[in-house]
Amino acid sequence: MYVASSTYRRLAAAGLAAAAVAIPVQIAGGMDYPVVPPGLLILTAGALVALLVRPKWALAVPTLIAVFLSFGAVVNDNARDALGDPGDFLAFAGTILQCAGLVAGLVFCALSLTEREPAA
Repeated sequence: MYVASSTYRRLAAAGLAAAAVAIPVQIAGGMDYPVVPPGLLILTAGALVALLVRPKWALAVPTLIAVFLSFGAVVNDNARDALGDPGDFLAFAGTILQCAGLVAGLVFCALSLTEREPAA
């Protein structure tokens, strides 16, 4: 089985995984999510693609996931409300973790896409 050899790929996967882990933290903090949160499944899939799928073009998948979910976090009242109330610690911390994970995933996916392939 292929496992990413690039540090950037591993960091991208870690960022997306952190964003996925943040969702149960947010739910524990009382944030409103569906019974099966699609973001959790999508972020987990993106982290696995970044980590386990060999072709460089496959990094477009986790990159787009990070872009679309970051956009969704900005336009959704849920994240803004949680960031506006640091007294609700779990919701606030989960949202901070999710934002940091999405940014890290996006940055390291982009860096990995620009990285040169090792000579065969």
